Amino acid sequence: MKILIPTDFSKLSKVAVYYAVKMAKKLDAEIVLLNVIFISAPPRAMVAVKVRAIEDAMADNAKQDSIQLIKEIKAENKGKLNISYETIKGYPVEDVVVSYAIHNNIDLIIMGTKGATGLTKVLIGSNATAVINNSNIPVITIPEFARFNNLKHIVYATDFLNLNKELKMIVPLAQLFDATIHILHIASSKSKKKINAEAIVAKLKNKYPKITFHVSINDDIMEGIDEYNAYIKADMLAMFTHDLTFFEKLFGKSVTRQMAFHTWMPLLTIKKLK
Repeated sequence: MKILIPTDFSKLSKVAVYYAVKMAKKLDAEIVLLNVIFISAPPRAMVAVKVRAIEDAMADNAKQDSIQLIKEIKAENKGKLNISYETIKGYPVEDVVVSYAIHNNIDLIIMGTKGATGLTKVLIGSNATAVINNSNIPVITIPEFARFNNLKHIVYATDFLNLNKELKMIVPLAQLFDATIHILHIASSKSKKKINAEAIVAKLKNKYPKITFHVSINDDIMEGIDEYNAYIKADMLAMFTHDLTFFEKLFGKSVTRQMAFHTWMPLLTIKKLK
């Protein structure tokens, strides 16, 4: 397995780095740190040569920061650790990250996000959400205070539209950690749909033995997910995302993208099947 970790060497991005390192050691995975160098809006007076000089200086600094970060990681994590770094000039950040991931056989992207208001959320959160939007490779977003201990309980929030196919994409991760998958469906208090939980679990046990199923009645989907996560002390939330419709872009109604900011635990997002 090959894990890509976009980082700007900030305190918040390092949370994701250290989380990913702990996870990678459990999986014996290869880690690549990626720093994207860009000047998004240079002043008009700046000529191209000056911009390149600044970018070159930023790249040199990023190289030194990467070497230092890897040194710190290896000092804190004894034993075999396959870790390298890349510094790439480009913009926008999400396009660089996704392009690198595609062309370098990356299996998983792990990056930090911040569940708070203000400029940090805009800067960190917007990059994380943009990568989620554009990546066909699974993305795990790591909130500010998350620490990797193990993955014992993975909550998979589902709308039932592609339950079997989506579950197949989560099972391999659960198998690696021998984790229980808790399938969670949030139903509206006005819903008249009857769900036979026992029958569903009986069918799914053939796919993976450690599966539970729960229906929570709540008109607020995010609240329902949070309550269940807290109840079972979940280690990770898994959700599938889809291309935003016009109205979702306008009103920001994508629950998965809101959870990338809102959740207090790591969020695994996978592009929804069409």
